[in-house]
Amino acid sequence: MAQSLVMAGAHINLYINNVLYKIVQSVSFTVDYAETPIYGIDASYPQEIAPGKIMVTGNVSGMRIKQSGGLQGSNMRPLFSDFAASPYISIRITDAQSKEDILYIPNAKVTRESHTIGTKATYKLNFDFIGQIPYFALDRS
Repeated sequence: MAQSLVMAGAHINLYINNVLYKIVQSVSFTVDYAETPIYGIDASYPQEIAPGKIMVTGNVSGMRIKQSGGLQGSNMRPLFSDFAASPYISIRITDAQSKEDILYIPNAKVTRESHTIGTKATYKLNFDFIGQIPYFALDRS
C-alpha cells in the first residue's frame, strides 16, 4: 500500500512593523522596474534599456478578528480625525521554514482596504499597499 504525505501550514510569515501578522491568508505583490528601451534613429532594436522609477504594489488577504480594531488597531491606518497623518509601515515576507527574507519594504502605505462579511463565514479583510525600495533576499544578506 502506497503512503502519501500531506504537509500543511504556512509557507511564509508576514511581518508588519516587525510584528507577525498572524491572520494573513495570502500575499501578492508586483515590482515594476519601469525600464524602458531607448532607440536610435531608424533603429529596429533598442540601443540600451534605461532604468526607471521602481514601483512596488501588492495585496494582503486575511481575516479580521473580533475586538482587533482592524487596520487602525494594527497601527496601519490613522483615525479618521487624523487622516492626513497616515503612517508608513514596514512589510517583511519571510520563508517560514528557512527564515530567508523574500521581500522587505521599509516604507509602505496602505492605500485601500476591502471587507467581505459572510452571514455564517469568516470576516475577510484585504488591503492594498504601495511601497518604496523593495529589498529581496540577496539585498538583505
